[in-house]
Amino acid sequence: MNNFDQKIITSRWAAIQVEKLLSSAARGISAGNATDAGRMWRLPTDHLDPIILAGGVPDDDAMPLQDINDALTKTIENSAEDAMLYGGWFGYEGCREAIADRQNTIEGTSLVADNIIMHNGSSGCLENILKAFVQPGDVVIVESPSYSGTVRAIQGYEADVVTIPMGKIGIDPQTFQETVQRLQSVGKTIKLFYTIADYHNPMGYVTSLETRQKILNTCSQFGILIAEDAAYTELYFDTPPPPSYFALSNGCGVLKMCSFSKVVATGLRIGWIQSRKEFTEPLTRVRFDMGNSPLFHYALAELITSGKLEKHAEAMRSLYKQKCFTLIDSLREHCNSYVTWEEPEGGYFLWVRCKVGNSLDLIKSAAEEGLVFPSGSVFFIDGTQDTSHFRLAYTGESFQHLKDSGLRLRRAFDRILD
Repeated sequence: MNNFDQKIITSRWAAIQVEKLLSSAARGISAGNATDAGRMWRLPTDHLDPIILAGGVPDDDAMPLQDINDALTKTIENSAEDAMLYGGWFGYEGCREAIADRQNTIEGTSLVADNIIMHNGSSGCLENILKAFVQPGDVVIVESPSYSGTVRAIQGYEADVVTIPMGKIGIDPQTFQETVQRLQSVGKTIKLFYTIADYHNPMGYVTSLETRQKILNTCSQFGILIAEDAAYTELYFDTPPPPSYFALSNGCGVLKMCSFSKVVATGLRIGWIQSRKEFTEPLTRVRFDMGNSPLFHYALAELITSGKLEKHAEAMRSLYKQKCFTLIDSLREHCNSYVTWEEPEGGYFLWVRCKVGNSLDLIKSAAEEGLVFPSGSVFFIDGTQDTSHFRLAYTGESFQHLKDSGLRLRRAFDRILD
């Protein structure tokens, strides 16, 4: 006899508190914002022509869509049998070989395919690293400010996040060492240092070679892994950044997270961990998703080996430099008495400081002018810590909108300073 009653099931679950069923990790973290999820966000605005300088996304019109389409078509025609299967923990070997060869050319390393683990962008790389090496109560040191999505990911693994202020040439090595010693003296296990050394998000700064060397020395002394986020590394304007932590250390104690999201397209969701073999085994040991789509790995391998990816990256460096300085010129013309900034040498972001007023009031006023961007406060663990800065992402908007941004920002300042 079937005594199933949907109303009874519904009423029973209405009485159950879902909060009691959550894991400790889910209970200890709040829901993220749209930026954390990789989506464009915008404050309510009635402006008919909004300028969105909020999300770090590539230029829509500059994506190599035809090259991607050709590579996918070639894959389906010639390699569909393998490309439509599960990807496995490492990913398609041909793609990993192409990446390893390319990285060897760029960095002077000696990578092979087995040093590369394909992932769902650099965010997938970080989750794999946290799952393999971080336990509840471990300490992860991060730069402050830093990308909010990363901090949430670390907190989601119930680690304690300790911040060190980020400066123009990176965090202060002496402060880093003193922080490590202080934490160890009270019995804390410091497992990881997370860094965006090249064209930092949100600040746009580049960690100097000397700072990298000193941080490496301290991390090797105390057995601390470095998770190096290289999402923006290839997007330099004129001169490449200093050698990576990975290259400087020959990969000893460094897990490098790389991605094609910022160079090609975020929707491809292709990234990889670059690591020595002693780290690849535990990383794959805790991976349970059966890998990413080999279809896109095949297509990416085609873009790399054909030389089309290199040409595209070169074009993006030039394009984003022009966009950056179009925005800077607009700010200089209209807002010089209101804001100041450091000119970036690459990447996606301009970190701007208010000379007057505060960024929390400014973002609301700017939205009324149809100009949308985040306050710098969202990139700090304490969301009220910094109300003098804001971040402008210049890569995704049109040149005309970038030219108009300074005037709209000046009008926003005029609103809050009246």
